Amino acid sequence: MLGHSGAGKTTYVSLMYAEMQQGVAGFRVQANDHGHHEQLLRDARQIRASRYPPATRQRASYDLTLSYNGSQVLPFTWRDHRGGAASGRSTDAADVAQLTADLKEADGIVVFVDGAAVSRDHAASRMAARLSSHVLRAMHERAEVLTPLVIAATKADLIDLDDEKVTGAIFAPFEELAKAVAETRHIVGTIIPVSCGPSPLNVVVPVLWSLRFGVTGMAMRLNAKVEASASAMTSAAAKDTLTDRIVSWWRDEPSWASIAEDHRKAGLRALQQLQVLIPPAEGLEALLEGIHYF
Repeated sequence: MLGHSGAGKTTYVSLMYAEMQQGVAGFRVQANDHGHHEQLLRDARQIRASRYPPATRQRASYDLTLSYNGSQVLPFTWRDHRGGAASGRSTDAADVAQLTADLKEADGIVVFVDGAAVSRDHAASRMAARLSSHVLRAMHERAEVLTPLVIAATKADLIDLDDEKVTGAIFAPFEELAKAVAETRHIVGTIIPVSCGPSPLNVVVPVLWSLRFGVTGMAMRLNAKVEASASAMTSAAAKDTLTDRIVSWWRDEPSWASIAEDHRKAGLRALQQLQVLIPPAEGLEALLEGIHYF
């Protein structure tokens, strides 16, 4: 998660966590660390009373777990980079380096911009364009793995979302990035108006969009493992002979029959894990239906 200071990143994490703690269509998020759990809920209560947390002074990291209907589905880490990391200033070199590394390795990317400021201020629009450039550069250095990208336009309660000029101004700094993403097969992007004020809007959408593709990516990897195990089992079974079993027993080494059985068990474990992911994957798809993407 990256964005300039004041874009609402830290506020978002707390309010998102509080809403996901209450549950959304069977989905819940739980912090693995009790201290983080208490801190996020405490900050959320303050936000709902219009008292906002201070800006992040260093990268914050939260280890969380997504569950669906009471069953754990996916552990994930949510990283909140301080605003200075997106500045590109030499004084923030260490933060910039950490952000760059995370952008190359992250399973999902959420970019926060102050939508109200970008819609009316050229300086804010240029800052958003620099954020876009950060992501675009990292995109060219990433491996081709399924990656969700969310551009969260915050302070949406201060924006006229029905005014095409306003929404166009918010999207403009990310136009080049959106075109590049649309040309890939592995990055799926969307832009979401978000409000974390007294009248919250779309608070859970950025995290659920990211997790949807996290679950899908895990399912794809498990399916590949099932297929690889089935292929390896078939290959090993074809080499199984009575002679091989006797010789392997005599030498105290695995026979082709035992190797085939190991692959069968590995494939079965992967299949069972895959089947667990199907209901939450379908639930997330239904929940996020209708969201436009690029």
